[in-house]
Amino acid sequence: MKSNILKPNSQIPIQIDLAESIAGDKVILALGAELKANYCILNKQKAYLYSGFADLKNPKFYDNYKQSILSEIKRLRIKPQIIARDLNLMFLSSRLAEELHDSRFKQSQVMAIQHHFAHVAGACAALGIKKQKVIGIACDGTGLGSDQKVWGCEFISYDFKQAIRLGHLGYFALPGGDKAVAEPWRVAVALLYMVYGQELLDLPMAWIKQKKYEIHLLIQMIEKKINSPLASSSGRLFDAVSALTGLCLNVNSEAEAAIALEIEASKVISLEHKAYGFAINKQDNMFIVDIREMIKDIVLDIQAKQPSANIAARFHNTFVLILGKMAVKIRQELKTNQIVLGGGVFFNKIILEKLNNYLVKQGFHAHSPGPEFLSDAGLALGQALLAARISANK
Repeated sequence: MKSNILKPNSQIPIQIDLAESIAGDKVILALGAELKANYCILNKQKAYLYSGFADLKNPKFYDNYKQSILSEIKRLRIKPQIIARDLNLMFLSSRLAEELHDSRFKQSQVMAIQHHFAHVAGACAALGIKKQKVIGIACDGTGLGSDQKVWGCEFISYDFKQAIRLGHLGYFALPGGDKAVAEPWRVAVALLYMVYGQELLDLPMAWIKQKKYEIHLLIQMIEKKINSPLASSSGRLFDAVSALTGLCLNVNSEAEAAIALEIEASKVISLEHKAYGFAINKQDNMFIVDIREMIKDIVLDIQAKQPSANIAARFHNTFVLILGKMAVKIRQELKTNQIVLGGGVFFNKIILEKLNNYLVKQGFHAHSPGPEFLSDAGLALGQALLAARISANK
């Protein structure tokens, strides 16, 4: 599909031409997330995406980001009527949205936009998809959901008027909250506890024996719901499987555990069609993936001393089937073959290639945007578009 993006050079933003002036004469400023920071200015039929500000927790990057926003607003001689931010008010970008409203643009309206909805809306705009109902599949590490849980494997209906969550990976605990991101073994413990309860301590894995005391504490945290938010995050699932196999118990950089798992899976070509078990259930009109059988199967492979490469390959196959079979179920309700992918998990070449092949065989038309819009680096575009739609529909 032809993109409607004008590529930037080092001096100018990415320009996205829109089919219509969604918000009328309103100027919208969207401030993205916190990691891979970016912002977007939407004015009539054009959106301008400014990216490359990295992690806002670094004071230097935050200052560059804030000054760029203020400089562009001044240069363009605009006053935003709407300021869009992520749902997560702990993000520095979200706090800046509130600050700009309170100190400079008091007549503006601040809109909180769900992270994964923004991924899908931004991807559609980047791809030039217009006014078609699509099934959005958004897979990443972290995004606050409307239920205050940590989302990250989401199946979304998007018709360019609204985004609706139709399904997700079943929730599991993240004991220690943000600490579980840096220490994937914590997520592995949560998944094992979900299947085996206290008996997980008897499983024959070296790292479990080494961390027995710490695991006792994590179990108490999970049981008492102490700093153990629930998540449907595909990023954390990849981390947990990487830890289960002993590949990566702790990480020092973003996606380190998931990348290690992908590299391991790439060593195997003889398990093309082998996958682990899982179930898809419907609860309160929501499709939910139950991965407990998959965890049991992985443990059985570990006990049988299967090479970690085989386990990694089978897990990749399973994850592709999860996404593909969920898409088939949702198609029965939405009556559309159009699928749009978003989120950092799709930088995984094995997942992207296998999923595209599966979806094509099932009669879908699958679309994935360029790298700027797969990750959070293009999130502000989707935020701006959804804010415009919400404003127009009022």
